[in-house]
Amino acid sequence: MTDVACEWTLVTAPVLSALSVAQAKAQAHITHTTEDALVDSYIQAATGDAEAFMARGLLTQTWKLSLEAFADVLWLPMAAPLQNDAAANPSTAPIVKYYDVNGTLQTLATTVYTVDTTSRPGRIVRAPSQTWPALQGDRRSGKVEITYVVGWTAPELIPARIQQGLRLAVSACHCDRDGLEENSARARQAAEACWTDRVFWKPPQACA
Repeated sequence: MTDVACEWTLVTAPVLSALSVAQAKAQAHITHTTEDALVDSYIQAATGDAEAFMARGLLTQTWKLSLEAFADVLWLPMAAPLQNDAAANPSTAPIVKYYDVNGTLQTLATTVYTVDTTSRPGRIVRAPSQTWPALQGDRRSGKVEITYVVGWTAPELIPARIQQGLRLAVSACHCDRDGLEENSARARQAAEACWTDRVFWKPPQACA
């Protein structure tokens, strides 16, 4: 079996912050307010590092996976946790679209597939007795598009160990603000030691 060519992109970034500025300042022993904007940039950098290291989105964010073909199991990058609430406003249920044989973008009926939020990462699986639709044969890229929402819905839902790693990473940024601190590598290792709950994405396999 061969891997299906694919790529994924962030569509909508989180609107919430994984740590508050007050939490970050408490960790870094900062008492003044003159550097709040800088502390916020540390938080964003630490969050990005944590997400990249663990391959998972921490707070509500939307991604799009583009594929060259369907596969019986479609693992969704960064989807740990994967949200799937059709009743939410807006809905967080994954949307699967595809270019049919005529080159028209269609939305796939939800009866054709099931959404698995338990797997790590979350995935979409072809439903029993269902078949994937035929795709536009000469389309060069992005024949299948899956839009999905990942992450916890509130900062307090992020596991404490991950949050502690974020605090350590923020403190390390503050201590090594000029990039000259000899112990910065050790500080980074301390943060990563809290981010051991990593998720390993599997490329989809072409249908036989």
